[in-house]
Amino acid sequence: EIEKLKGGKEQIVVTEIPYEINKAVLVKKIDDVRVNSKVAGIAEVRDESDRDGLRIAIELKKDANTELILNYLFKYTDLQINYNFNMVAIDHFTPRLVGIVPILTSYIAHRKEIILARSRFDKTKAEKRLHIVEGLIRVISILDEVIALIRASENKSDAKENLKVSYDFTEEQAEAIVTLQLYRLTNTDVVVLEEEEAELRDKIAMLSAIIGDERTMYNLMKRELRDVKKKFGNPRLSELQDTANAIEIDTASLIVEEETYVSVTRGGYIKRTSPRSFNSSTVDEVGKREDDRLIFVSSAKTTQHLLIFTNLGNVIYRPVHELADIRWKEIGEHLSQTITNFETNEEVLYAELVDNFDEGTYFAVTKLGQIKRVERKEFSPWRTYKSKSVKFAKLKNEDDQIITLSPIKLDDVMLVTQNGYALRFNIEEVPVVGAKAAGVKAINLKKDDVLATAFIANTDSLYILTQRGALKRMAVADIPVTSRANRGLQVLRDLKSKPHRVFQAGPVFEEQPAELDLFSSDNPAAEEEQILSIVSNKGTTYEVNLADLGLSERTSNGSFISDTISDEEVFSANLK
Repeated sequence: EIEKLKGGKEQIVVTEIPYEINKAVLVKKIDDVRVNSKVAGIAEVRDESDRDGLRIAIELKKDANTELILNYLFKYTDLQINYNFNMVAIDHFTPRLVGIVPILTSYIAHRKEIILARSRFDKTKAEKRLHIVEGLIRVISILDEVIALIRASENKSDAKENLKVSYDFTEEQAEAIVTLQLYRLTNTDVVVLEEEEAELRDKIAMLSAIIGDERTMYNLMKRELRDVKKKFGNPRLSELQDTANAIEIDTASLIVEEETYVSVTRGGYIKRTSPRSFNSSTVDEVGKREDDRLIFVSSAKTTQHLLIFTNLGNVIYRPVHELADIRWKEIGEHLSQTITNFETNEEVLYAELVDNFDEGTYFAVTKLGQIKRVERKEFSPWRTYKSKSVKFAKLKNEDDQIITLSPIKLDDVMLVTQNGYALRFNIEEVPVVGAKAAGVKAINLKKDDVLATAFIANTDSLYILTQRGALKRMAVADIPVTSRANRGLQVLRDLKSKPHRVFQAGPVFEEQPAELDLFSSDNPAAEEEQILSIVSNKGTTYEVNLADLGLSERTSNGSFISDTISDEEVFSANLK
């Protein structure tokens, strides 16, 4: 029952609990729901049972969703339970799985067999007694002769034999006569015997009707069952329904909306952090391995969803509220701890927070030159998301991998190969396909060439960094828009000795756009400049503001970022 309380509050009152359920254990489980905030709105749980009966009071907070809380308790505690049983019975000496109708039919047949057997037994017994009574009544009419005959007999056996011969009594009647006590021979006892005879004849007639007429037998069966119901029946406490109402709970309504921060590293470590822990540290103090780097951090709500895309074409889904709440300076939870198909060489390419799966499209590009578009609705939460990732792109072979995954704007896409070819075409040339498709050919690669990078060309310029440490900035307009699957134009001059190869390339913005900012716009640590941090093989770090670079010609190899970088070569490069 739902009771109204002061202040506009309500409480759920439980007066009956399921069979075999321990009340104290149930109360503790309901209180655990309150303590662990598994559903919002429970203020207090009390056991108010006394000598008047069972009573559990679940007091709710003001404006709590009473129906949601009650449905949650029905579904996730023993306030409601299911009894499952396998109805196997021995039917005609064979075990069979039977339903309620065969069981009732068998019970009726069993009752019929009992009634008939009982009636036959009682009829035989009554007929034997009637036979004796008839003999005793006849004895009274010739009492003096019978007494004289018995006195003249030598013993009991002789008396029985004389009775059988002289008066044509049967063995049973003769036995009853010789064992009869004299006081039974009064006039009063004759009347009793005659009454008993009449009763026996009526009883035999009734039992014969039960045995010989099925309708009479079934009427008796119904009377006996009604007598059992009258004697032992009590009101049904449960409710019988034609169809069972499945309890459906909108999981989103169970989540307590809280502010948090979500972070993902390239190596696959994820966590959510309380605003208090995040704001008490700097972004650079994030807990991570030395060889790992942060690729996503953003403020979030626990009601949002996180999609994580990897270089092997897999996507991982996590509701934000299910992420482990870990301090900012701690390393976090690795995806392989829960995702069973996470490979040792798998890395995170891109992550984003999602509010709605119905809108949005991504494009993905592989190292061997395949490209595809796929809709976000393909990644709506799947049943096994807690332990399995799903595909967002099919790779051609083991040597292939995803190099770029990004949300789509209806703009041009720029591809840059390792050997220095660039191709630009409109993204609408790429068809939207399913999650498991491989896509279409993006660029006509030369032998031994692979794609180094791909990005949306919605800027005026791009930068190119080579493995020798040469860096240049060039105009996007130098790569005219053509068609998909072409070779493209050279953006590096080919050298016979120590040729330059593209290590990294990307767009250059005069002002850092929100969609490429590593941190969300409300993060105080977000950088306004586009700084490229370059680490050499010897561990030396160089930082360059890309916006300060002048424009170079398309075939230029750029300028070395230091005098020694060409010998050291580039180990890694990241945008800060």
